[in-house]
Amino acid sequence: MTLFTNRKLISHVIDLHVEMIPIGIEEEDRLRESWLRIYSEYGYMDTINRVSSVYPDEKSIYVSFKDLSDFGRHNPSFESAILDNPEHLLALGEEVLRSLIHTDRVNVNRVNLRISGLSEDQSFRKEIRQIRSEDIEKLLSINGIVRKNTEVLPRLQDAAFECSVCGAITKVKQSKGKMEEPAKCSNEVESGVEHNKAKFKLVPELSEFVDTQKIELQENPETLEGGTQPQRITVIIEDDLTGRLYPGDRVTIDGIVRAEQKRIGIVTLTEFEIYFYCVNYKKSKELEEITISSEDEEKIIALSKTPSLIDKLSSSIAPTIFGLDMIKTALVLQMFGGVRKVMKDGTTIRGDIHILMVGDPGTAKSQLLKYMTEISPRGVFTFGRGSSAAGLTAAAVHDEFGEGRWTLEAGALVLADNGFCAIDEMDKMDDRDTAAMHEAMEQQTITISKAGIMATLKSRCSILGAANPKWGRYDPNRSIVDQIDFPPPLLSRFDVIFKIIDRPEKSSDERLADHVLRAHRVGEIYRSLEENEIVDYEIPDEEYFAPIVDKELIRKYVSYSRTRVFPRLSDEAIKLLKDEYVKTRGGNTESIPITARQLESTIRLAEAAARTKLSPLVTAEDAMLAKKIVDYYLRDVSMTDGGVDIDILLSGTSSKQRNDLETVFDIIKELKAESKHAAEINEVISLSVAKGLTEERARDAIEHLKRSGQIYEPSYKKLDVIR
Repeated sequence: MTLFTNRKLISHVIDLHVEMIPIGIEEEDRLRESWLRIYSEYGYMDTINRVSSVYPDEKSIYVSFKDLSDFGRHNPSFESAILDNPEHLLALGEEVLRSLIHTDRVNVNRVNLRISGLSEDQSFRKEIRQIRSEDIEKLLSINGIVRKNTEVLPRLQDAAFECSVCGAITKVKQSKGKMEEPAKCSNEVESGVEHNKAKFKLVPELSEFVDTQKIELQENPETLEGGTQPQRITVIIEDDLTGRLYPGDRVTIDGIVRAEQKRIGIVTLTEFEIYFYCVNYKKSKELEEITISSEDEEKIIALSKTPSLIDKLSSSIAPTIFGLDMIKTALVLQMFGGVRKVMKDGTTIRGDIHILMVGDPGTAKSQLLKYMTEISPRGVFTFGRGSSAAGLTAAAVHDEFGEGRWTLEAGALVLADNGFCAIDEMDKMDDRDTAAMHEAMEQQTITISKAGIMATLKSRCSILGAANPKWGRYDPNRSIVDQIDFPPPLLSRFDVIFKIIDRPEKSSDERLADHVLRAHRVGEIYRSLEENEIVDYEIPDEEYFAPIVDKELIRKYVSYSRTRVFPRLSDEAIKLLKDEYVKTRGGNTESIPITARQLESTIRLAEAAARTKLSPLVTAEDAMLAKKIVDYYLRDVSMTDGGVDIDILLSGTSSKQRNDLETVFDIIKELKAESKHAAEINEVISLSVAKGLTEERARDAIEHLKRSGQIYEPSYKKLDVIR
C-alpha cells in the first residue's frame, strides 16, 4: 500500500478523537501523518499485523527511540513534540495504531505505544534527585532499585453511566483520582430536551478498566555521595507492564514526569507531588550498569595476563591497612565469587562467598568493610546495631503509599541482590535478627509472611560480616562460639571465618607503627597541598600507599569477569579436591572432620580464583589456593586442646566435649534412678574420673549442662536432670 495514496485511511485516522491538550488541528494532522510514515518506512507494519492477529493477548507495539530521533532530524515539528509534548505525541501514535489494528473478534479499545532504547540517549537520562519542575511533562529515563510495590488493581478508564430518566448510556473518560460523572445525559445533548433531576448510575459491565500498579523507585546506593540520603519517586505502571517488578529489582524506567496537587483534607495546596508515568522499563542484568568501553576491555585483558595477579589485587585492597594478607586474598576471591548453578530439577547451588571477621577492636575491620563496599559492584553497607530483621530482609509497611493496604519494603539483603552486602557489628544483633539471615545466606531467598502478605524475594549476594567478641577482646583460650552470640547454624553458613587478634609483639608492632605513621604523613601532605593549591610536589612514600591496580579498574574488572567468565572444574582440580577432602576427613590424629559444606566452600573459592584470571577452567593451582584458605581458617577458629574440631562451628560443642556431656549426663541419670534422689556432685565427679575424664573436664561438663538447661541444682551440691 502506498502511504499517502490511501486518503480514506488517513481521513479515518484524523476523524478519531482523543482528549488531549490542544496543539492545533493542522499540527495534529501532521503528527498523525508522521506516525503513519514511521510505522510504514521503519518496518513496523509486520509487527502491527502480528498484534492484530493475537489482540488483546498482546497489545503493545515497541518503537525504537533511535528511529524516532532519525525521523525527527528531518521533521522539526515531530522533534519538537518529542521534547515539549511527549504525552500528546504518544497519544496520537496510539490513536493511529488503533486505526491500523484490525480484528473481528473484539473491539480495539486500548493499544500501548512503548518506546525502547530511550536510556541510550544521554540527553534523556537523569538521576532521581536531579528531577526538577522544568522536567514536568517531559520524557525522561531514570534508574534505581524497586523499594516497594502495591498489588495490581483495576483502574476505571472509560466509565459508562446510565441516566435515571431515559436509561441512555453516557461514557466519560476518567483521569486519575476522583471519579467524574457526566454533566449531561447524551440523549439530552442530542435532543436538546432537558432532563430534570437526572441522576447517573455507574454500569461496570459496560465500562472499561485498565490494570494499574504503583512502585517506589530509590536511587542506586553506588551513585550516592557520602552522607546523602537516597531519593525516591513513585512510578505508575499500567496495563501489560504490571505485576512484573518486585522489591529489590534494579530497573531503568522510561516515561513522563507528571505532577499532582497536594491536598490536606479538602484544602488544595500550591505544592505538587512529582511522580513518573512509565512508558517502558528494562530490568538490569547482573552488574550490567557498569559501562565497559573497548579501551577498558583491553586494559582488563592485559591485566588478566599479569603474573601473581591475585597478590596484586589483594595489595590494592585498602593499602593503608597494614598486613592481613590472607584476609585480603579471601576478600579478592569474594568479589569475584563462584558460579551459581541451577540444576535440571530446579535446585540451585549458590556461588556467592560469605566471610566473617571476628576480632579485637582497632584491627581495621570496619575500614575493610567500607573499602570493600566502595570497590565492589553493587555494594550495600549496614550496621548490625541499627538494623532489625525487617531492615535486613524486608518489611510489611502500612503507609500512604499503599493507600491503606499493606506493601512490602525491601531491606539491605534484598537491595544487594546480585551484589555485595557488608554488615558491621553483627555481634550487636539479637537472635531474631540473626535468624532472619539463615535463609538469605544459604537459599539466597527471603520469604515474608506478614500482614497477610506471602512473598519470596531474591537475595543473591555475598555477605561480609564483622563482629567483636563478647568481652571486648578475643580470648585465644576460648572457642569462637563462646565469644560471640551467634547460633552455630549461622556460623556454619560462612564459607570463611577469620579471627583478628591484636597481640603485642615487638617486631610486628614496629612495622605497624611505621606503616601508620607514614600513612598519616602522606595524608597530611595531601591536605596541605590541597589547601595551598600546590602542584608538582614530590610526596615521600606516595607510591607505597598507592594501589597497584586502580579502584575503578578493579570494579570494571570484577564486573567483566562475573558477567562473562563461568569457569568449570578441570579433571586435575576435581581429583585434588576429592583427595584432599578424603584425606582431611581421615581417621588419623591430624585429620579435621569437615563436612560437605566445607568442600563446597573450597569449590566456590577455587572458581573465584579462576575468575580472577578470566580462565574458563579451574586449575589444580586454583584448587590449592582455595584449600590453603579453608585450612587456614579451620585451624584458626576450630582449634581445641591442640587439635582441630569442626564440630565447634557446626554445633557450638566439640566432639570431645559432647562425649563428656553425654557421659556426665548419663551418670546423673543413673544415680537418680538408683537412689530416687538427686545425685551428689562429688559422686558424679568421681564416677566421671573413673570413666576417663579429668576432674576439670567433669566440672566443665556439669557447668555446660546447667547453662543449656539439661540439669539443675535443687539443693547445695546436688544435681538432678530436668524432665
